[in-house]
Amino acid sequence: MLKKIIFSGLIALFVLSLLPLSALAMTSTTLKPGTLIKCQTNSVYYLGADGKRYVFPNEKTYKTWFADFLLVIPISTELLGDIPIGGNATYKPGARLVKITTDPKVYWVDKQGTLRHISTESIAKQLWGNYWPYLIDDVPDAFFVNYKMGSPITTPVLPAIESDYTINEDKTLSTQPDPTYSELSKINLTGFVEGNVAKLTWTTENLTAESGFKIVMANKPDPIYPGNDFHYKSNPSDRNDTWYDLSAGTYYFRACQYLDSKCGIYSNNLTLTVDSGSQPSTSNKSIYLKASVAANGTVTLNWTANFLSSLGFKTVKSTQLNPVYPGNDYHYLSEPSNTSDTWTGLSGGTYHFRVCEYLSGSCGTYSNDVSVVVPGTTTDNSGGTITLSGNVNSGIVYLNWVVKNMVSSKGFKIVKSTEPNPVYPGNDYHYLTDPDIRTDSWTDLAPVTYHFRVCEYLGSACGIYSNDLSLTVQ
Repeated sequence: MLKKIIFSGLIALFVLSLLPLSALAMTSTTLKPGTLIKCQTNSVYYLGADGKRYVFPNEKTYKTWFADFLLVIPISTELLGDIPIGGNATYKPGARLVKITTDPKVYWVDKQGTLRHISTESIAKQLWGNYWPYLIDDVPDAFFVNYKMGSPITTPVLPAIESDYTINEDKTLSTQPDPTYSELSKINLTGFVEGNVAKLTWTTENLTAESGFKIVMANKPDPIYPGNDFHYKSNPSDRNDTWYDLSAGTYYFRACQYLDSKCGIYSNNLTLTVDSGSQPSTSNKSIYLKASVAANGTVTLNWTANFLSSLGFKTVKSTQLNPVYPGNDYHYLSEPSNTSDTWTGLSGGTYHFRVCEYLSGSCGTYSNDVSVVVPGTTTDNSGGTITLSGNVNSGIVYLNWVVKNMVSSKGFKIVKSTEPNPVYPGNDYHYLTDPDIRTDSWTDLAPVTYHFRVCEYLGSACGIYSNDLSLTVQ
């Protein structure tokens, strides 16, 4: 059996169509059914058609429906409080096998939370192979009441489950598909620091703000209104704001849709740092850069320069702040009149861009740094861990691992050696491209002691490694 994944406190909920009348009265934009939302806590919710929110009891349940949290839209606690709870979500049909912690029976989850007992081990092996035990999740007794019993599975045949089956359908509330990234209501905030001045700009998608915007600032992430320092932009057409005379330090900004007494939808967090002793720039040259991301992951850059760059521009990209040329990935635009560029084929993640004046071998004046998030199965893995365990049975090594606080969008490398701490590249390995896989096996091994590790695959090398696991084949 797989070890239980320790749930870190994430609770996800969903509501299934239009917001209730009380919520609609406070927002000029209707959040679409199927939108994932959150407030300043880690709790994530799923909006739907009956004006209620349905709780995901744990992260395992959530992950059967959604691979990551990249589509989550931040809203205010006040707006969230207007949406009543309607019940709990159950496992997505066909995603996993389940059992109750106090009962050895194994069930396949059918539609509408229906549990169907797998009557024999032979049927389980015919349906899922010898590794079917690794598909089983233990459901706590307290959550088992969310399910209902159905007819047992007595033949190796299962009903088809559509790949785009939604929670709306599972609760028999709506047959509408979940919104795509481009259909979500959102605010995208960007900005830069010039001396001790923060200059902000934002765009909106599928959203109106009849009462304007609140721009909130704090010295920690997720500033809120009311609660933190703010500027009020009452004109719904405003898309720029400036904060002057900032002391040295790091600041966090968000823009929110103002709803007369509170915020509705929030933008992303924007982090800006004012250096010690910063003063407004006295340079006559400046480049101002803006960036946007399409639903397909294409990044579009647009900039304005107050001077002629006779040799053109370099646009530079990195996953770290303030990319440079030479040193980081770049595009060269030799025409001085160019003021835009596009980047395609990027994996999901956060990227930083700058534009610089090209000086035949190096750069002169740089633009501000802009960061964008490209949609995809990825997270900030800086605090992630991989815990590896396994055993040997009849000469075969069986491995399984638990991933916490990270997603490995390119899958995993499982590396093997007779020495501790095997690495990739360098040692024997298996490559599992599916980021959701948590098991592997090794056969035809000589009778010696082996060391195994699992690593986050980054395309040509490994990132985070698991612990070293030693197993002896007899």
